[in-house]
Amino acid sequence: MQTHSTQVSQMQRKILLPLAAMAALGLFGCSPEAPKPTAAAPESPFRVTATIQEIMDSEVDPSADFLWGSVGFVATTKGVENKEPHTDKEWDAVRHNALTLIEATNLLVMPGRLVAHEGKPLDEEEKGGIEDPKEIQKAIEAKRTAFVDFAHGLYDSGMQMLKAIDAKDIAAMGVAGEKLDAACEACHRTFWYPNAVEPIQTLEPPKP
Repeated sequence: MQTHSTQVSQMQRKILLPLAAMAALGLFGCSPEAPKPTAAAPESPFRVTATIQEIMDSEVDPSADFLWGSVGFVATTKGVENKEPHTDKEWDAVRHNALTLIEATNLLVMPGRLVAHEGKPLDEEEKGGIEDPKEIQKAIEAKRTAFVDFAHGLYDSGMQMLKAIDAKDIAAMGVAGEKLDAACEACHRTFWYPNAVEPIQTLEPPKP
């Protein structure tokens, strides 16, 4: 026969064991979660291949030259010819070159884009400014914001040209062409020809 003290002890165990289990669960529930592993930075979706020089040679320069040559006046032996697009095919060609130039400005500012391939010199027509592509690369990296701003300026003038083309507004195309030239010149004088002397404007003809 169990004594009174033995019965009390058994009752205490029945009460204390569930309480201990609940306390243990509470401790586990309140413990801080283990830190989640940091996700690796996603790889860039871009696969940069061409250099700035190659994009200029294959997209920017040909497109800009086409746009500049699409409107204006051409002097021939037969007189002065007013040059402008007339047929749908001619307008499509002008628009195609405007789009090519506009999108090329995005290619120019992609991260990892080099001025020129290792060991390859600049084009002959670019000689006279900074001839070492590495020096131009350093200047662009040091003034990255300015380089992007110049590219955006070229984009804006290209968009102005595109709007003029869509409206078939020859006068507006001429204005956009001037802004396009100014945008190109601003970037070139900053990074390719920083020491170039500005031409002096004079009303007098040069002396022989």
